[in-house]
Amino acid sequence: MKTIGNPIDSQEIIEKYFSDPAKQLTLKKDDLLLEQGEENHRVFYVLKGKLSGYLPDKNLREPVFEATPSSFVGVYSFFSKDHQSYTQVVATEAAVVSYYDGDPWVLQAEESEPFLSFLFRMVVLELRSRQRFAAQMATERQEATNKLIQTEKLATLGQLSAGLAHELNNTIGSLSGNLRQLETDIQQLLMEDKSDRMRSFFMRGLELGQQVSSRQAREARQEWDQERGVPLPVVKKLARANIHPGEVRHGGEAEEAAELWELGYLLHDLQIAAQQAAHVVNSIKSMGISQQSWSHNVDVNQTLNEALTILAHVTKPLTLELELAEELPTLEACHGELVQVWVNLMKNAAESLRQQPVPHPTLRIGTAVAGFQLAVTIEDNGVGIPTEILDKIYLPNFTTKVEGLSLGLGLGLTIVQRIVAEHEGDIRVISKPGCTRFTVLLNLPNRKP
Repeated sequence: MKTIGNPIDSQEIIEKYFSDPAKQLTLKKDDLLLEQGEENHRVFYVLKGKLSGYLPDKNLREPVFEATPSSFVGVYSFFSKDHQSYTQVVATEAAVVSYYDGDPWVLQAEESEPFLSFLFRMVVLELRSRQRFAAQMATERQEATNKLIQTEKLATLGQLSAGLAHELNNTIGSLSGNLRQLETDIQQLLMEDKSDRMRSFFMRGLELGQQVSSRQAREARQEWDQERGVPLPVVKKLARANIHPGEVRHGGEAEEAAELWELGYLLHDLQIAAQQAAHVVNSIKSMGISQQSWSHNVDVNQTLNEALTILAHVTKPLTLELELAEELPTLEACHGELVQVWVNLMKNAAESLRQQPVPHPTLRIGTAVAGFQLAVTIEDNGVGIPTEILDKIYLPNFTTKVEGLSLGLGLGLTIVQRIVAEHEGDIRVISKPGCTRFTVLLNLPNRKP
């Protein structure tokens, strides 16, 4: 004879008391098994599907438990004095259940002890399962509440940003108009006073800005280092402009060429900054919903150079290494949003290098074609992102501090991820001490994996 202290064969109990085909019920989705308050003298065993228990008198209809195959339902009412179901039990999927409707108290001792012991153990397991389920539901409700609060905050922010965007657009419009007039006036003055050859240095700066790779700048600098009589600050400007000694006739002309290029370059940067300011204002106005125009011929190298122009004051203390592939295919993309991606990634890298200094802080930017995609890499040689937070950096409003210093990671990377996803691209990051590299992969038109 088995006693409560002896091992219990669960499968034997199931087969003995819950395998009678005459005591099986087949339920369709949304069929009712038990109504709340209904008298119940059965213990149900779930063979297939899923059932959920609800409290219909609650304003918020959420399940208080779920029962899947090998679970029991109706245990509470079966053993209670009034035999009333405390929940409404519904099939949330098509289900098959078997049941026991006998009286366990009148079984022979050799039967009742193992059977009751088995059922009591199942009661404990069911209670534990329902506690976990209740905790999970409470967590989900709290998360839903937090999202609702955040949505309401964003709605309020959207209303405020619409008015702010209107005022800023007026200011930016005035700035852009004055810059165009200034460009016209400068060109008129140069036409009256300078030769076509000297005016070309101004136009080079105005049209191209500082779109020179690290290699090109080094080569130009090496050529000028061999020239005598040209001051070092002028040599640096000439190298940044990619102006070579053969393009000017003497030292005085070299200095004038550098000044004209710098004048055009500064005006170019102001125009780019005004354009990007207008784009950012429109992005704020739309509260992250992309309403910007797309183009079929976006030059990714140009968007990177524009981002560098905007962040010139941030990257100035850093060694900047550019390895931009020549003759890259153009993309179908939103020009302004790509600039926004690069600005956020470069700014994070620069801030990390500033807040946790390393010897020879360096920012490396590269482009290349990788199969059917165009790859953009933005890399710094800082201390790296801790492994334990690497999978959280794209979460909204996520910030962290390491030894009291902020890594500068937050909403910016959420925006980056959203824009890259809208372009059907991918963003990847690897990080270790001495190297944090973000790689953005964008699909090339008319190329397949």
